[in-house]
Amino acid sequence: MNNIEPTGATGGNDVAGTDQQAFDEAVETAQVNAMVGQAVGSLATMHVMDYAGEMLKDEG
Repeated sequence: MNNIEPTGATGGNDVAGTDQQAFDEAVETAQVNAMVGQAVGSLATMHVMDYAGEMLKDEG
C-alpha cells in the first residue's frame, strides 16, 4: 500500500492564489503595454505619412 507522509508544507492554496494574482497582474500589464505600443506606433506612422505628404507637395 502507499504510505503518504505529510510534508509539513502549509498554505499551499494561499501561495497558489498569490501566484495566480501576480500572474494576472503581469498579463494585464503586458496587455496595457501592447496597447500603448500600438498607439505609439500608429501615431508615429501617422506623423511619417504627414511628413511624406508635405515633402511630396513641396517637390510637386
